[in-house]
Amino acid sequence: MVSNSPVDLFTIPVHERATNIIYGCNGSEDKCTGNGDSNPYASSAVLAGNQWNDNPPFQLTSTKTRFCKKYIGTTIKAPYFGECWYILFRDGEKRAEKGEYFDANSETVLLYRVHFGDMQFLHSMASRDGEEAQSTKDSIMMWAEFAYRLAIGDIDRGIELRKIGVPGMETLFKNRGWTAQQLFTRGDPTYRGEKDFHYFALGSLLHLIEDSFSLSHTERDEPSGAKCESAPLLYILYKPGKILSFHSYANQDKRKHADADKQAALSIHLAKDQPNVVDVGKTIKMYYELKKPWEEVRQYIECVFELEDPMAKAGPGEDFRPN
Repeated sequence: MVSNSPVDLFTIPVHERATNIIYGCNGSEDKCTGNGDSNPYASSAVLAGNQWNDNPPFQLTSTKTRFCKKYIGTTIKAPYFGECWYILFRDGEKRAEKGEYFDANSETVLLYRVHFGDMQFLHSMASRDGEEAQSTKDSIMMWAEFAYRLAIGDIDRGIELRKIGVPGMETLFKNRGWTAQQLFTRGDPTYRGEKDFHYFALGSLLHLIEDSFSLSHTERDEPSGAKCESAPLLYILYKPGKILSFHSYANQDKRKHADADKQAALSIHLAKDQPNVVDVGKTIKMYYELKKPWEEVRQYIECVFELEDPMAKAGPGEDFRPN
């Protein structure tokens, strides 16, 4: 969920609610937004991984923002060092609006890349206007493979990301020697236990899938009633609506984007669409609990992200253009 306000990322727990429903909560807003040891549904490790896509920890090595210079060498993650985090978020947003692009070559921190650059696929969004749908989907499938295989223990968390053998990761992190553990839990050992770390990776995958059902991220057709015939059947797997286009964030109206990421929008989606984000999330959870191999899961995720037109160009989306 990319938001028009950094504060919204932590005060509007839409992902927490969707994930807790996947894990058995009844759907009500007041019961399903819990996030902590008292939460009886998704574990804190799953929820922490779910939040990572919006809030990855990063070590600040340089900055042109005056306030944050005193934090060079510090690992930053909201809400810790929140003022600097906020300043950097706004800096990335303003620069993206002016046409700047943040990727591995930009030497910017992850915060810029996941919200305004080449890693917007973590939110099921294109990296910039004009990107073809197939390119965005390829990045989504890359991350899905990485996160799922990490979750079932098929990838060693201590191997450098650029060497793990998942096509595309060598480009995404070509100038970094990071491992999966450093990427996910830099500066915080809380979820480095084996079981928790696997849950954390699964949470990141669920976030990506959840965002693909947000109208400000992805335009989907109505579900057709067709089945995911190519996926090995755990039970009858119906297709979500095909993806008509992915949106990109830089030129969207930030308020309109945020409105589509709020609790009311999730409630409408859950009431009117079948299969919906919870149905898909429960299926992914089932695959994970059965430790099904990636090749089986890949076929299902390919179905979830089926494209109407692989060459469809990304843009802000007609309903999310500034007035």
